[in-house]
Amino acid sequence: RFDLVAIDNVRAAADAVRHLASSGRTRIGALGTQPAEGYSTPQQRTAGYRQALAAAGLDFVPSLTRPAAHYSRADGYTAARELLASTEAPDAIFCYSDLLAMGAMRAVFDAGLRVPDDIAIVGIDDIEEGRYSRPSLSTVSLDTPFIAAQAVARIAERIDDPDREAVEVVAPHRLIVRESS
Repeated sequence: RFDLVAIDNVRAAADAVRHLASSGRTRIGALGTQPAEGYSTPQQRTAGYRQALAAAGLDFVPSLTRPAAHYSRADGYTAARELLASTEAPDAIFCYSDLLAMGAMRAVFDAGLRVPDDIAIVGIDDIEEGRYSRPSLSTVSLDTPFIAAQAVARIAERIDDPDREAVEVVAPHRLIVRESS
């Protein structure tokens, strides 16, 4: 009943995880799950993560996932530290945001490991900080100018015709492979 402009979170997450699997990673972790949250983005990204694992012939291992209450560097750091301390640590981590990924990269460094040699990392958002981090962050880039333009267009159309049928617009995204994977 409402207009919606969004990315395909399932496909975006699957693209990131597919990239990690295609590079030979077999224990791919995920940071940012929010199993008790009703908000759809984390559930959609978890679905994409699981779909890509299955498509690559990899088992979903619940102990390789960690929740994050906020998609912040601090939460990424804490979740990654927990994941790295587990008995079967990952060889790659898919992060539900670039901020989580930035924290995860620091946790890997603090554990005496190297990105991407020991653990590859991919995020979602394509924040500027990720382009200039060392190593630079592989990410799923969202077409925010497209999203903004479409959102404004939907509002303008709704003002002109408040009773028109709601539309859903799926914004494009692309995987940007950088040094972290």
